[in-house]
Amino acid sequence: MSRIIDKPYFTYSAYSALTLGIQAKCPKCQGAGVVTADRDNAFFRCHGCGHQMTRDRTVYRYAVHNQCRHCGRYYRVEIQDEAKQRFPVLHVACPYCKSRMPGEVLRTAQGFSYADEIREGKEPYFGLELWFLSYFQGKPVWAINREHLAYLIDYLSADLREKPFGLPKRTQADHLPTFMKTAKNRERIVKLLKKMQGGAD
Repeated sequence: MSRIIDKPYFTYSAYSALTLGIQAKCPKCQGAGVVTADRDNAFFRCHGCGHQMTRDRTVYRYAVHNQCRHCGRYYRVEIQDEAKQRFPVLHVACPYCKSRMPGEVLRTAQGFSYADEIREGKEPYFGLELWFLSYFQGKPVWAINREHLAYLIDYLSADLREKPFGLPKRTQADHLPTFMKTAKNRERIVKLLKKMQGGAD
């Protein structure tokens, strides 16, 4: 009888870019690359063609600070529209008297962004498709890297699945959708995962 002790909840998640790296498909050559991240930036590097990308993880606030020429009051108008945030100067209405006038768009750092969940087989930093991605009855089945893939195979193949002693109630298996954990599907999903494992890296 095979048994597995589950892993902590965030072992394999979007945050793995900070430690293990997330394997993803290169947008240029469709080869395998890796997404990594630190506190300030996210990075992608393709193992095949060498294509690289960097994205600032800092969250900025954009606003026009001005003194109204009509009523004389100072005001600040937040700019939420991403397209408008690119302009150095915008015409905005004074919130007090509604007079419109040009004002400089100021950018201030608010902190760094938290990684979102992996959705529909895409990592959240650049929106790249995961390298280990397949479909079971139209639903995505994915792993963020080889280590995660091995965990999924071991977990779904095990006869006995146990929660780690002394850890909070939520574990890595809580990330898995119900269709993957359903007894009638497990064997076919394990075959699918093993096929991905045998594919080129």
